[in-house]
Amino acid sequence: MSPIRFGGIALLTSSLFLSACVPTGAYVNPWSPWGVATPTYPAATPMPITYVDIYKYQGSRQCENGGVPLEEMQRQLQAGGAVVTSSSCGMDGRMYPAFCGGADGKINIFTVTSNSMNAALSQGFTPLNNLPDAQRINCYSSNNVSNTGNTTTYPYPYAGTSGDASYYTYRLKP
Repeated sequence: MSPIRFGGIALLTSSLFLSACVPTGAYVNPWSPWGVATPTYPAATPMPITYVDIYKYQGSRQCENGGVPLEEMQRQLQAGGAVVTSSSCGMDGRMYPAFCGGADGKINIFTVTSNSMNAALSQGFTPLNNLPDAQRINCYSSNNVSNTGNTTTYPYPYAGTSGDASYYTYRLKP
């Protein structure tokens, strides 16, 4: 066998083996006439989604109510890029002296995905686990009114009818 013929066969054989190298990360069988690619990496698995409860004070005051409503605060949170899965009103669980204009402890609680936590923190929200005594309550509910005799008690937040929102219980006028 002449050296030229041997070099040609060697070149042909090495080019056949080198043609099996594909830069796409898939292995191509050099013996397959169709060059079928076989993946050498495992299929991607989705990351598990975790949820975090966050809160922000409504900014309402005793006797004045006000503050930022739950729906508006949720729109602001979503506009900042957070993915909100649920929302509710709440109380921070702290005690406050009773006087008009003082803080009332009302908070808005949201459940967001853990990926949205940074977006929420940048808007002034705080993880709910920082308030161990916080409780979820019904927003703007007055359907639990109890009337016993001449005293009417409204649930918190107060929803009285006499215009005086500084007391949770008041006497009915005769």
